[in-house]
Amino acid sequence: MIESRERGILSPADRDYLHGEADFSSVQAERNARARIRDRVYESTYDFEVLVEQLSDRDRQLVFEKRLGTEGKSAYDALVSALAFLYQGIEDTGVDFEDALAEAVNVAQARNDRAATVDLDVTFHALSTEELLRRLRAGETLSLTEIAYLQQSDEISQAELARYFSGDEETIDDGRIQSKVTQF
Repeated sequence: MIESRERGILSPADRDYLHGEADFSSVQAERNARARIRDRVYESTYDFEVLVEQLSDRDRQLVFEKRLGTEGKSAYDALVSALAFLYQGIEDTGVDFEDALAEAVNVAQARNDRAATVDLDVTFHALSTEELLRRLRAGETLSLTEIAYLQQSDEISQAELARYFSGDEETIDDGRIQSKVTQF
């Protein structure tokens, strides 16, 4: 088992499966597991409306401020991943992300008797291992996303990538790069 946490949207068995650590007795059993995961993700999306409207400020703060707020990099990774997953999902629905984000910020701020103007500027650029290695070798700074891209590339060894950040021959753990980058 990869993670020993209580059940959230995913059960521990779901996490094992998505991490590639679970085997199923049949193709149908795997299809059933994937369907259960999809169904829970779908239903949990609607649960957020209930949480925004009905969960008390105190309960929300106990989750985010008192628990996640003390967990450092692992909480940061979890929050970034949650936003990334919702961003991808919003894009999949065809809803404009900036519109959804602006509305979400305003729904949240309405509890504080405030409204907000949200401006989001997203500029896309292609990632290539060749260009990122050139920049890395030139001593340029790379973003977390760019480092993660290189970490997952087959065109650079983990040992070579580690040398750029630590100066030695260590290998980089295959875990979450966002948590590891500050250790380089």
